[in-house]
Amino acid sequence: MKIHEKPEPRSRREFLKQAGWMGALMCLGGSRLFSLRKATADARAEAGHDFRYRTVSVRHIPELKAWMDRLDKAGKISRQKTFRSYIDYFEYAPPKTMANAQSLIVMATPLKISTIAFHVQGKKHAVMIPAGYVDDGLRLADYHNLVYENQIVGKGQKLELAKLPMKQLAVRSGLAEYGKNNITFVDGYGSYHQLLAFYTEQRLDDHWGRLKMLRLCKGCSICLKECPTRAIRKNEFIIDPEKCISLYNELPDPIPAWVPAGAHNALVGCLKCQTNCPGDEELKNDVWDLGEVSEAETALLLENRTNAETERSLRAKLKRIGGGDNLPYIARNLKLVLNARTGH
Repeated sequence: MKIHEKPEPRSRREFLKQAGWMGALMCLGGSRLFSLRKATADARAEAGHDFRYRTVSVRHIPELKAWMDRLDKAGKISRQKTFRSYIDYFEYAPPKTMANAQSLIVMATPLKISTIAFHVQGKKHAVMIPAGYVDDGLRLADYHNLVYENQIVGKGQKLELAKLPMKQLAVRSGLAEYGKNNITFVDGYGSYHQLLAFYTEQRLDDHWGRLKMLRLCKGCSICLKECPTRAIRKNEFIIDPEKCISLYNELPDPIPAWVPAGAHNALVGCLKCQTNCPGDEELKNDVWDLGEVSEAETALLLENRTNAETERSLRAKLKRIGGGDNLPYIARNLKLVLNARTGH
């Protein structure tokens, strides 16, 4: 097990409130996709126990809220209904069950891009899935154990999950730095990581600091050029979330007509601003292989005419993917990706 206190110098809507695409806005971040589900054996085999952490005092929580309020007042946070529902998830105070909370433990664990192969008309199509949309096997209890086993707090000390803008918190703590694409980067993990924070009644070191941007981003415009919908803006650090593909393809609602047909590149979410990012160069080829879907199964999925046996097989193969139990939803997103590749 490896731990690091700090980086070395470097309904479906309810589901998304905890884990969704909120990393697209620089101050936001969810908790995790599968934190409350029972771990599957294959997922646990993929999960590591490497992690990094920093600690800050709870007295800084009002500063998190004040920053968000300033951005909102300046009109820099989208008013889009779905997006606002994600922001409503935040709670800028410790839970009542921990009224005497003194510190926050901000943690990052590494994740990977995943790939699953579909077979269509004799051709194999490996479809990518961004980090964070696939179950890695770790649960809240596993995070608690990491805290106890590494003596961050005394064993048995109560821990409560924080519902805060995690990306801002991680950067303020010194655990992460912002990229120009508004995604956070953790040294050694790049942008492929999971952020969580826990309240504790134990008083820990306060590492609160200023917001920082990844040094590699200075003078670089790769993500700006790669973004297919121009959600990343040249003269505005906060992206335009209403133009981010992830806001739409994470939900089963119809994809807006203005989204370019060639923009779709992942089974859920979007990888365009990360694929060629120098901050992820050493990590992008280290992927989780989720296996293959046969040509017969793929055809039935795309044609929306699955039978009971095929459904069971597909659900088993897609079970680790967020939304994988909703076959029409997966079929829609797969069609978008395939059409983008063929130009249809």
